[in-house]
Amino acid sequence: MKLSLEQAAARLGKSERQVRYLIMNGRLPAEKVAGRWLIDSAALPLSPGQQSAVERKERQLRAAVEDGLGLSEANERAPRYSVRDLKAFQLAQPVHGKALALLGADHPATAALRSVLGALTRGCHRFDYGEKAEAYRLARDATSEAIVELLLCGRSETDELVALLEQELMAALAGLLRRLDHKRRR
Repeated sequence: MKLSLEQAAARLGKSERQVRYLIMNGRLPAEKVAGRWLIDSAALPLSPGQQSAVERKERQLRAAVEDGLGLSEANERAPRYSVRDLKAFQLAQPVHGKALALLGADHPATAALRSVLGALTRGCHRFDYGEKAEAYRLARDATSEAIVELLLCGRSETDELVALLEQELMAALAGLLRRLDHKRRR
């Protein structure tokens, strides 16, 4: 894209006189057309910060195009992200199965664990970081409910499930929320 002397000066943060000086000394390629200097925007020197921003935008655009086309680097269809990829889901699903076998489908702990799985699935499929975080918080709250219900049932067979929920699942949920918070700040 061709820029006028004024536009080039604005982009470079210099005066028009300084840009003319760069042109006259051969440090900035330009051509004069109908008495006006035209400078190719690609010829403008970029600061390191501007260069890194340009490169980042190019990478994001390339990734968006490849994702839209369903292409991976090997020019094949890339596998899509699944709730099964979440460590929290991988931990919660077998705990739900064990609670179902031990306590039955009607037990409040089993129902709470079912809610955990539902919230994790909803969070995984949300695009908005705020909505994802809210779903993962609901999963954390439902995990707390499942823990208290397992403790209240007073069966020693559920102690292993409580330990898994408190030590493993809660840590995985905290990790999900931390990553989302970090992404949201960027």
